[in-house]
Amino acid sequence: MPSHRNNGTFVTERQAAVHALFMLHRSMSIVARLMRVSQITVRETLVQYQRNKLRDQGIVPPPLREMLRGDVTTRFGIPRDELGGRPAKHRQIDPAVSSEPRPEPAPARRRRFVAAPATGVTRMVVTSAEAGARLHVGFWRNLRAYAADIGAELVVLRLGGSEPVRPGPHDSELAEFVVGSQVDVAGQVDIAADVRIRLGNSRPLTNMQSRSSSTWTVFRHPVVQLETLERVRADGLRVQLTTGAVTLPRSRFDQSGCSEVGAVVIDVGADGYAHCRHILAPSDGDGSFQDLTTRVEGGRIARGCPVEALVFGDVHHAHIDPAVAAATWGIGPDVHPHTSLVDRLRPGTQILHDVNDFSARSHFDARDHLKRFAQFTAGGGDVRRELEGTVAFLEAVRRPWCRSLVVGSNHDAMLLRWLREADFREDPVNAVFFLQTSLALHRRVADGLAIDTFFEQTMRSLSCDALSGITFLRDGDSHKIAGVEVGIHGHRGADGRIGGIQAFERLGIPATIGHTHRPTTRGGIYSAGVCQTELAYASGGLTAWAVGHVVEYFSGARQHLLFHGGRFHA
Repeated sequence: MPSHRNNGTFVTERQAAVHALFMLHRSMSIVARLMRVSQITVRETLVQYQRNKLRDQGIVPPPLREMLRGDVTTRFGIPRDELGGRPAKHRQIDPAVSSEPRPEPAPARRRRFVAAPATGVTRMVVTSAEAGARLHVGFWRNLRAYAADIGAELVVLRLGGSEPVRPGPHDSELAEFVVGSQVDVAGQVDIAADVRIRLGNSRPLTNMQSRSSSTWTVFRHPVVQLETLERVRADGLRVQLTTGAVTLPRSRFDQSGCSEVGAVVIDVGADGYAHCRHILAPSDGDGSFQDLTTRVEGGRIARGCPVEALVFGDVHHAHIDPAVAAATWGIGPDVHPHTSLVDRLRPGTQILHDVNDFSARSHFDARDHLKRFAQFTAGGGDVRRELEGTVAFLEAVRRPWCRSLVVGSNHDAMLLRWLREADFREDPVNAVFFLQTSLALHRRVADGLAIDTFFEQTMRSLSCDALSGITFLRDGDSHKIAGVEVGIHGHRGADGRIGGIQAFERLGIPATIGHTHRPTTRGGIYSAGVCQTELAYASGGLTAWAVGHVVEYFSGARQHLLFHGGRFHA
């Protein structure tokens, strides 16, 4: 320690100069260039400055090696978001004896609460805008028109810095709708305006799982993503999604995953249940979009527009939730005609995955004698009866104005696996049907015919009209609607590897798959949900599954509709 002070202080002129420049520019690299020294020298000088200021107060500073750890942001009151680095590792000095000016404590972040309506529906349309980016004028005009038409509050969350969004004439329009605080919608939707995610992140929801106290959590980001979260089953649905944006990316480094402009529609009913869904449009288009049966084009509203396609969550007919069957297809007692989702949206094509569960003789429980005994005592385990039930379901969901596609799926393929592996002598309940279908299969092989259509052949043989109007796609068949691949179930990846959404993300094509039972949007891949979240082979206290379907529109834009509170939307 020096034995004397210079002008009443231990701080040298050089240390004071470096400190003053650092506080002015808040950047060690700028100070290093101005002083023509290295950043390491600047950092060491700042640490020596702090040590000497402590000596001025009569305080013995910690060892130099300890004080050199960490960054300077926690020592000189510079906010962490203005200067990156690690927190200081050494013992922090009591601010009461520090000579440095301490920053004022940040005011408590405001939080707005929107209550559920007493009657009717409260709606919000939430999007984001990047500072300095070009506004998609067509989409913005249509978004304003649609929000006004449905009586929704339009909310814009800022991305990036505080500079105005180009072009200038539209700055005032955006400013009117900008919200900077967190919004709690009826305790069901958390609009996380207080969370900033790096714009160039192509997976913005990564590591956001801790923000999941609400049913829905909406983050501001231009990349469109949706994830259903793992949660305790008793806690109910947990979904995270991003807003999309009304601006186009400024930087080519931020364009990954930004092929669409978009927003989120929030509906809250009088019963307190909320639903969120994306409305999207191609970023290189005119900004036209469709939400359910309402199309918005050129600022004009058109109602009663059918959708291109509806991809259902995996059916698993033997275990389908009756409430989901009623809400989706109008199947069940006391269901009013024309109120089902299919009859309201009137899709040109409906796509079904895993229509049959094959739980009567599933290989999942082939060695579980207790499960088989429970089936026997309950009068179950009859394969023919289960297949006939699935056939009756397909006959019931047909519509004369709609094509029906059954996608080749892993549960449908269990029929062939059963015929290959089972022993009819140990299964008297199914012995006759096993022998009949096995004979048909062997005749098919003898005739040189492919067996990958055997499930279709069996199903048509059990129908009184051979399932007229229903098309079966084989595993591997391709079928595109509005440029989106919808013929893949998702259980197989490349070259026989296991499938899943990660396997298809690498394809670089837009596709809507099933299989995962977990509604998801990542890049151009959408995964539908399931029609029953309580399947025996996936029981347990935790789940990420959800009941949900995917709607496809004329532009190729898609939208998840998740089943919550007995309905898919308000």
